[in-house]
Amino acid sequence: MKKILLITLLLTGCSSKPINPIPAPGYARMSALKSALTEGNKSFETQNDAEELAQEYLKAMKAESAGDTKSACKLFKNLAENESFPLNQTALVHTLSNCSYSASELRSIWGQTVIASYLKEAYLDSSLKLAEKYQIAEAAANFSYDLVAFKQVQSEKVKLLQNAIKLAQKLNRPELEEKFFVKLTEVSPLFSKDINRDNIYSVAKDFESSREFEKARTLYLEIINGEEYSFEEKVKAYNSYRTSFKVARDLKMFMEKTGEMELYLRQLLDNDPADTKLQEAWVDAKINYARAVWTEHLNAEARIILEDVIERKIGNANQMATLYWVYGSLHVESKEFPEALAKYEKASTYKVTTLDLQENVQWALVWNKYLTKRYEDMMSDVDRFVKKSSNPNFIHKLNFWKARALYKLGREDEGKTLFQTTAANDAFGYYGLISSMQTQEPLAPLAPTEIIKDPFGHLILDWLIAVDEKTFSTKVLKEINSQFKTIAERERAMSLYALTGWYQGGMVQIYNFPMKMRDELTKKYISVVFPIPYENIFARYSQKYKVPEALPFAITRQESAFNPNVRSWADAFGLMQMIPEKAVELSKKYHIPYKDFNDLYKPEPNVEMGTALLSELHALFKGKFAQNVAAYNASTEVIAVWERERFNGDYLEFIEMIPYEETRNYIKLVFRNYMTYKRVLKNEEVLIPEDFFAKPFN
Repeated sequence: MKKILLITLLLTGCSSKPINPIPAPGYARMSALKSALTEGNKSFETQNDAEELAQEYLKAMKAESAGDTKSACKLFKNLAENESFPLNQTALVHTLSNCSYSASELRSIWGQTVIASYLKEAYLDSSLKLAEKYQIAEAAANFSYDLVAFKQVQSEKVKLLQNAIKLAQKLNRPELEEKFFVKLTEVSPLFSKDINRDNIYSVAKDFESSREFEKARTLYLEIINGEEYSFEEKVKAYNSYRTSFKVARDLKMFMEKTGEMELYLRQLLDNDPADTKLQEAWVDAKINYARAVWTEHLNAEARIILEDVIERKIGNANQMATLYWVYGSLHVESKEFPEALAKYEKASTYKVTTLDLQENVQWALVWNKYLTKRYEDMMSDVDRFVKKSSNPNFIHKLNFWKARALYKLGREDEGKTLFQTTAANDAFGYYGLISSMQTQEPLAPLAPTEIIKDPFGHLILDWLIAVDEKTFSTKVLKEINSQFKTIAERERAMSLYALTGWYQGGMVQIYNFPMKMRDELTKKYISVVFPIPYENIFARYSQKYKVPEALPFAITRQESAFNPNVRSWADAFGLMQMIPEKAVELSKKYHIPYKDFNDLYKPEPNVEMGTALLSELHALFKGKFAQNVAAYNASTEVIAVWERERFNGDYLEFIEMIPYEETRNYIKLVFRNYMTYKRVLKNEEVLIPEDFFAKPFN
């Protein structure tokens, strides 16, 4: 008990800073120390207090990993008592999972210890297990409640709060039960006892999130049909109602309900034709309906829907530009190029307020002229739009196709020069890479990033990195990440992302550098921007399912940025964004353990399912890259239709003509990732064959 009191006295108060703190050892000495411990070299001598503390900590971690809790407990306790050791709190947290504390000792720790924010989740997790072990109900209830703030997955939060409520009931503590229940309804509104005007929409969305679609739709309809709800609330509910069918993969009903929403708004508009909000809501609904119908390959029907809006002569500038742009695309699909150009030119007359829409219309004009072989006019438009644009990605796209037009005109030297310029200016982008493919110039090897491994100057972070506490070091880095403002600070941070394993930080940070530096810094910090976490899992399943290892990495980087806890609006989960319906199918076919959608947050089954699916698609589409990747994002059925209706023998043109913007961009980004990962994984020169998209890839 004396030692427990000493620990808690050291770790109480407002500050977690140790007295006379000892800086972390340098990288070279830590490497030597770790090697000595791994090899069992007992002749290694520490040179100072920092190295001695690091050695003891690593011994404790090794004992913990080996299940030797007795040795781990002793070592961690000694470290926790050292007031000069910056990680004394971290050591204390480890004692909770290694030492056999009595109930009274635990109450002493819980009652007196103030824990640093980066340790709270681990502290609460361990404390909850101990409280449950000793049946300390009130402590267990409070720990469950406090843990909710640190969990990312909703089902985990709900489970914790339900446990807290059950314990509060057992304790006959109605005030705690009420507190926990209020939190439960915040986390998951479907548990609300009373569904009212204020919470009905959030309750409905939560039922939808829990895949209880019928309950969600019942509530959406209650809003739509209820007199007490505003017009804006009804439109919001109707949009959620119709898209719930899309989330449930019932596309036929999605289209039907989208049409019903349009009719509903039309009836309201007929009763009040001067209402601007009604007009704009109806026009949005009509465009959405036309797109839904077009998705089902009903081109003529989509045109009729759009013509209805044109006849009414209502809608704002953005809506009308969108309408004519969509209409033009319907003409292109039918190879009615003069009619398409007329629609695109009409769209360009509207003064739009969004950059994406402006670029879509400009690109439509350029692309139409390219397809109709009006190359001189097309290049004139390119030059005009490039001059006006501040978006480098759009500029690279325009310049690539201008270079192709130059080749078509026999001006190959000019075209090659423009390809080379695009490749140099967009070294890690789709258009830069396919420019290199056009000129058949190889991509240089990508050497691993030279990480700065010496201490950063943040006492706690330096120590956590030194002793390989990646989970805790990531939490600290997230806390201080917003402090990196200058270019030099952000560059230094790139090494910290690699050392802690927080790769999402690096993938985001690269876009905070000036555009002119981005490619150079991507190359310099390639191991951070294109990381290879879960390498053993990816390697195992790539080999098992005979898929090029670069492909699952490329897909995962695009799908989740290697965050296993991601859930998309379309109800896709985890690293490779698997959908539950496909997961059920794959789990049965390949005997992959799977209970429900929560299992998709686990890296192992998620990566196996995703890689198995890629293998199936590879076989189905005979190894064609664009179709393989597109089908992962969309569906095999729609890819087959696109091939039949749009493929003219040129794969690069085919990619540009894919009607789903999301899928079109997805192919380009995954191609970018794939070619980069080929260079990262093998560290060798890569030449992209001219017929890469036409032949099986590897």
